[in-house]
Amino acid sequence: MSLRSDRVLVVFALGCLGWLALYAALTYLGQDRPGLARFTGEVLYLVPVATLLGLSIYAARRTTGRTRTAWRLLVASNVAWVCGDTVWAYYVYNTPGGDPPVPTLADAFYLLRFLLTMPAIMIALGLKLRGLLDALLVAAAGAAIGWQLVISPLVPASWDPDAFVTFLYPVFSVVIFSVLVALMLTGARRVPAAMVLFTVAFGFAVVMDGVYAYVSVLHQYTSSTWLNVGWQAEILLLCLAALVAARHSRDEEDQPTHEVTFLPALVAVLVVGGLAAADLILSGHLSRVTLSVAMLLLIGLLVRQIVASRDRTRLTEQLRSAAITDALTGVYNRRFFEEMLAADTDGHGAPRSVVLVDLDHFKAINDTHGHMVGDAVLAEVAERLRRSLRAGDLLCRYGGEEFVCLLPRTDATAARELAERLRVDLRSTPVTVPGVAEPLALTASFGVACAGPADSGQLRVDQLVDDADRALYRAKAQGRDRVLGCGPREQAEAVPLLDLPPELVWFADELDRIRGDGARSAAVGDWAWRTAAALGLDEATRLHIAAAARLHGIGCLSVGCPPPAPGGADADRDNAARAGPEQAARLLADLAHRPELEPLLAAAHERHDGSGYPRGLAGSGIPIGARIIAVCDGWADACRGATPASGAGQARRVLREERGTRYDPAVVDVLLALAAEGALTEPVPARPGGPAAAAG
Repeated sequence: MSLRSDRVLVVFALGCLGWLALYAALTYLGQDRPGLARFTGEVLYLVPVATLLGLSIYAARRTTGRTRTAWRLLVASNVAWVCGDTVWAYYVYNTPGGDPPVPTLADAFYLLRFLLTMPAIMIALGLKLRGLLDALLVAAAGAAIGWQLVISPLVPASWDPDAFVTFLYPVFSVVIFSVLVALMLTGARRVPAAMVLFTVAFGFAVVMDGVYAYVSVLHQYTSSTWLNVGWQAEILLLCLAALVAARHSRDEEDQPTHEVTFLPALVAVLVVGGLAAADLILSGHLSRVTLSVAMLLLIGLLVRQIVASRDRTRLTEQLRSAAITDALTGVYNRRFFEEMLAADTDGHGAPRSVVLVDLDHFKAINDTHGHMVGDAVLAEVAERLRRSLRAGDLLCRYGGEEFVCLLPRTDATAARELAERLRVDLRSTPVTVPGVAEPLALTASFGVACAGPADSGQLRVDQLVDDADRALYRAKAQGRDRVLGCGPREQAEAVPLLDLPPELVWFADELDRIRGDGARSAAVGDWAWRTAAALGLDEATRLHIAAAARLHGIGCLSVGCPPPAPGGADADRDNAARAGPEQAARLLADLAHRPELEPLLAAAHERHDGSGYPRGLAGSGIPIGARIIAVCDGWADACRGATPASGAGQARRVLREERGTRYDPAVVDVLLALAAEGALTEPVPARPGGPAAAAG
């Protein structure tokens, strides 16, 4: 709601105008009526002051933060004002002739009011050190002008208590008005409407107090003075300020505006130049006031420059930190990781490793508990990873639920050991999130890549990250919650249950990478294991089938496995079709030291209807493991051939079309059921430039 549309404020403002007109009329009528003049000047005068106190209390209750603190000080200031006016009215009614002595207890309350108002104004506008210096510079310049125009002519010849107290009123008014104007001009926030009204009110006070000090030199103060009308206008403006603050403070809190950084220096130069010119024209020499003001402003400008330089340095550091820090987790971001990795490519012969971390099934946390809980989990995971890393290691958030660690001077073995500690730490302690009844169990998959001292020249940054990316994909495809490396020897623990040589596993994965198949061999092995389990096969059989599926991608790479010629027209080709798969199966089984895998690998090209090769086996005559591998391999082909628009539906149609001809119907049905349940990991090809969102 805007100020103009606030009916309460508009009605109150009109009431203030009516009161001011009434007060002016009573003041006019009291010029020849001492009783009316005394009642108007001492009793009715208290009505707006008491109203101001009530509105100040209302504003202190309605506002918040530093504005509430400021209005609490102003409540105390206005209490002092009410006390001062009450004491003054008492003196007027009880002093013979109605002429109280000066100073009185009322003057103490009035001066206390000024002292409480100053900090309240500064707190209300909430200036930092630099803004405060700017305000003081402009205020000093304004006070210098006020001294020359208002205060200097009122300096008493003798400093008796009466003259001293009378002199203080215009001094305080000029200082407060100068500070208000300075704060409004130099603040980096939009000035609230209440402060604007405050400034206008104290503008009236400067004029009224200056005239009062001047008039008091010529004749005594009387209750019928027209100065009371000006002071009433000041009080009514302060009432409006309190009401605006109470009803509209939240609309204007901390709204930024443009900061005029050159204003303090400009004002200082203009003021000193103006005062110097006035002195030279009027007296022919510079006064001590002008020289003092010039010295103070020069010192202030030097201090301001020092503070401004410090603020710029601090701001630069804050912007740099914000640019390289992830706002959610507080760790470094991907940009900083890439900068540091690029800077570390020389390495000076020392090994360095990269560990990619991807939280398993994190999407399920977001879907079940909401993104706020997901954010809390990410922050907790980042903190755990940071605590477990060494002082020289670098942890960054790579994107989504992925983190990356840069480990300088760390070989592959040490990197694998560190990644394993991180994995165990995440798995062993569930994450407790406020508002979630049960702690959330977490696991993560890790991909490790290392550049050793043998790497000559500068290592390509994307190559190191891509190696870790491929290792992470294999970890995902092989069941998640594991650590895998990118080299042949580093995969010794990758498939412990399958009992396969790590060199063969590495070779199968490299073939997938070269073909652009992502983690296909790992995925086919995982699908074969799950399908065999769903068919009720025993664990030993499942392990044999999974191992054969893991190596199936190497297949006929060296031997060659052409299909038979149509209609048996080419006998030589038919013989090669029968011999090729069997020779490849025998070679792979020998390399793996697993002779029991040979029948499964040799029969992978057989078809359920008997039209396959090398032996033309059909139905149950084909080993169950070979039938499972054929269906899983066909599912991989169907998924790869599916368009983004058709998705898994097209892959399902492909398998259903060849159900009973190429593939065993029972195996097809089981695999499609697993796919419908979301139990199959897709072998998404690795994308250049970093990790992809590998299936949870």
